[in-house]
Amino acid sequence: MRLLTHNMLSSNIKGVTNGFPLRIEAEKIIEKQVDFNADFLKNMFPKIEWKAFVDASQSMGYTELPEEAEASMLEEEEFLKKFHHALLELHLEEGDLVCPETGRRFQVKKGIPNMLLHEDEV
Repeated sequence: MRLLTHNMLSSNIKGVTNGFPLRIEAEKIIEKQVDFNADFLKNMFPKIEWKAFVDASQSMGYTELPEEAEASMLEEEEFLKKFHHALLELHLEEGDLVCPETGRRFQVKKGIPNMLLHEDEV
């Protein structure tokens, strides 16, 4: 699971009001090289919740992102490369996503998060 996906997931358990961001507890992280596309990054930047993104990348051992970012930074090649790496090349292969409100764990196996709810959570 890429951090791009993580940034768009939340816990949808009945009654949960604060299901984002899901905390990452990584067991296995892999890196997969992806072709660099600056236009894609520039289009995705406004859709990313930056603090959640930085926290998620740090939980996966990547600490190269600035704590805060603004659109003007998209003109800096170094920033774009770091953003690209964290967003598209880091993959959570095995681990858990944890609801910040309930502590409910959603398992990630082979890079696929299981976000299915139990019957009593719907």
